[in-house]
Amino acid sequence: MSVVQSLATFLATASLLTLTPGLDTAMILRTAASSGTRPAWFAAIGIGMGCLAWGMIVAVGLGALLAASEIAFTAVKWAGAAYLLWVGLHLLLRPRASFEVPAHAVDRRAADSLRRGFLTNILNPKIGVFYVSF
Repeated sequence: MSVVQSLATFLATASLLTLTPGLDTAMILRTAASSGTRPAWFAAIGIGMGCLAWGMIVAVGLGALLAASEIAFTAVKWAGAAYLLWVGLHLLLRPRASFEVPAHAVDRRAADSLRRGFLTNILNPKIGVFYVSF
């Protein structure tokens, strides 16, 4: 198999994995329901940036390091767990007072959604395993 064929196969498979429903889809739906369409688009862009980051990590060989090093993989898992814990505590300690989104908060929510989408994807070790395996 040539390099071009390998790259095309990887691109097709990575695209299919990106489009299948999962945690990322749930996050976009949650963001759309709670914050509106614009922040949901920014969450989707953040998720896409996370997939692109995983693709670049694998392309430069750091994915092989994660596959070979249990310590590195465990560090990514713990970082993801810490992020989920932080989000959960934030929701418990500062619950939403209402479901109305003020007009001035939309831009901030869009930036927050972009960050959340990226972090949710890049700190998900399952995504890394998929990219490394392909």
